[in-house]
Amino acid sequence: MINEKEEDQRSSESAKSATSSRLADDDFYRALASGRRRRLLAILFDDSESTVDELANVLTGWETTEAGTMATLDDRDRIAVELRHVHLPVLDDVGLVTYDTQTGAVRLDDVDDVVSGLISRSIEAERLSRS
Repeated sequence: MINEKEEDQRSSESAKSATSSRLADDDFYRALASGRRRRLLAILFDDSESTVDELANVLTGWETTEAGTMATLDDRDRIAVELRHVHLPVLDDVGLVTYDTQTGAVRLDDVDDVVSGLISRSIEAERLSRS
């Protein structure tokens, strides 16, 4: 019979292995290469479930605020299309989100501290570079 300490250790080793495997995957880094995808993940860190429309609204506001412009409905629609057809499928493929194409629901998958820290630091570095 496995005691609780051994079970916790095995679970921890399994999580480390999954993190190592993800961090060795080129597709993972390609997914994070897009600033829009990193921002999308940052939004989901605050609220782990959303919809394509909600994400498009927040991203449109974020991007137009940084650019110092006013958002238009066309801007928001363009971002929503890109989310549906490009960004969310990429993040879903690497296991960072679950994206339901039928309902437009988006849910953050389990993201370990190493990955969330990497994304958070990249968002902060982007913000600082614009200052």
